Amino acid sequence: MLHEAKRTIFFRAAATALAAVAASPAAVMAAVPTPPTPSTKPASNDAIAWFKGVFEDASEVGILALGVVLFVMGAAGMIWAVAQVMGGKREIGEVAKIGLASAAGIAFGTYALGQASGII
Repeated sequence: MLHEAKRTIFFRAAATALAAVAASPAAVMAAVPTPPTPSTKPASNDAIAWFKGVFEDASEVGILALGVVLFVMGAAGMIWAVAQVMGGKREIGEVAKIGLASAAGIAFGTYALGQASGII
C-alpha cells in the first residue's frame, strides 16, 4: 500500500513538472533577446555573397563540431587510461600511447573550440 502511494505521488509530481516545462518555452523565448543580423548576410540579392556567407557559417559549425568530438573522445580516452592504471589492470607503459593520443585530442579539441567560439 505504501509503495502504491509513493508511485502515485511520483507520477503526480512528474505530471506537474511536465506541465511546467510544456508551458515554459513561450516565457523563456520572451526573455531571450533578439539576435542581431548575421554579418554574413549579403546586402543585396548577390548569389555569390550569399554562398560565401553560408560557407562561412557552415565552416564555423564544422569547426565547433570537430572540437566537441575531439574533446569528448580525448576525455573518454584519458578517463579509460587512468581507470585502467588505477584499477591495476594495466601498467602505465601499456596505456601511455592512448593517454598521449587522448591528451593531443583534448589539446586540439580545445584549440578548435577556442577558434570556433572566437569566430562566433
